[in-house]
Amino acid sequence: MKFSIISFSELDAGLISSWHRLQQTAAVYDSPYFHPRFSQLVAQQRGDARLLVMEDAGQVAGLFPYHQLPGQTLNFIGEGLSDYQGVLHAPELTFPMADLLKAMGKSYLAFDHVPAVMQEFASHAWTGSRSLCLNLDGGYAAYAAKLAASREASLLKKVETNARKLGQRVGEVRFEFSSVDAADFQALLNGKSQQFIRTLGPQADIFAIGWIRQLMEGIQAQRGNDFSGVLSVLYAGDKLVAAHFGMRSATTLHYWFPWYDTQFGEYSPGLILLARCAEFGAAEGLTLIDLGRGEQAYKQRFATGFTELCEGAVSRPALLAKVHGSLWRGKRYLRDSALGSKLKAWRQS
Repeated sequence: MKFSIISFSELDAGLISSWHRLQQTAAVYDSPYFHPRFSQLVAQQRGDARLLVMEDAGQVAGLFPYHQLPGQTLNFIGEGLSDYQGVLHAPELTFPMADLLKAMGKSYLAFDHVPAVMQEFASHAWTGSRSLCLNLDGGYAAYAAKLAASREASLLKKVETNARKLGQRVGEVRFEFSSVDAADFQALLNGKSQQFIRTLGPQADIFAIGWIRQLMEGIQAQRGNDFSGVLSVLYAGDKLVAAHFGMRSATTLHYWFPWYDTQFGEYSPGLILLARCAEFGAAEGLTLIDLGRGEQAYKQRFATGFTELCEGAVSRPALLAKVHGSLWRGKRYLRDSALGSKLKAWRQS
């Protein structure tokens, strides 16, 4: 196995072709996070973006985009924005993660959004989680039928009832699956910033960070057939009541930043928006809407499937990650125990 590290300015047509070829080797790579354009756009904003190229028998067999951080740690491309992490590689290729760390001159890599099918990471996992999804294979009607057969038999009917009420009381309901309006985009970013600040505090407003906001603008400008920014908007009359910004590959929409105006909360505009995204997205060729990691109620209500994720760390030497894993498990045990509940209540008293 030969390893080499390049900057994204060195990413030529041949490597991009190899990247697309590797994407075709596993369904998990359908996520727009694994598309080369996402990494390129991050690299335009971050000078520390690098690409590890893995060659076997003279052919590109694996690619790993990452951030070259100071010290002995490294991070996945996009850092905390990346809802899918991992290494793109040919299915027949096996490699110890320690070899990758050695090639990059690093000793520690934490992960929390790696698909569990990536065994090179899963064998180092401390815990697991899920990314809930809407399966649109077969079209929107097939999705609706599958949803109706589950515990949410009346969900879409309730959504349509709320949409009618919204139209009657506020104004005609209008949905656009992929808006290019600059005012819509700024309204979404501003509304999401206010939500972050209101619920988590000013430090949580990621759109106040220059490179992140510029990255969002770069993604929104993309209109490729296999990678595109998607800004979906829901209007009632002349009022923007809900919006979502994400990105899509040819078949997968990653549902990233949803927002709704709380003054219209009684109509559940966020649910109307997601249902419309599913309906119009299926007509646009989507077969999957990925809602991202988390067990929020709206995700559970709309989901008809999920992708298993894993969380842990790899290190060189391996003992370091094992110690951190033991500490993590100890903290989790204490948090979930009766003593942990008493300590939490005492701190909040």
